[in-house]
Amino acid sequence: MTPLRVDGSIRHPSGGEAWEYSAVVTITNDRGEEIGRHIVGVGALQPGEGRTFSFAVEVFKPNMAATVNQSDTTPTRGVGQLTPSTRRIR
Repeated sequence: MTPLRVDGSIRHPSGGEAWEYSAVVTITNDRGEEIGRHIVGVGALQPGEGRTFSFAVEVFKPNMAATVNQSDTTPTRGVGQLTPSTRRIR
């Protein structure tokens, strides 16, 4: 189940030089306290170049195993670090 999914795109301005971009995910609790922060390097975008992003919050039962296929980084069920490889995650 995916209770939250956000998709979006950015485009670097046409004039000037390349800029370095990062995606930042910050997680806060009900009191507004930061409990997690992750930064993912997007890389440098040249003038006029764009990137598309997808972010999802997925729900799982912690005691189930997941299978990840080579072409799919979304587990069919379960828990684990999502990497694009074929392996059983416990």
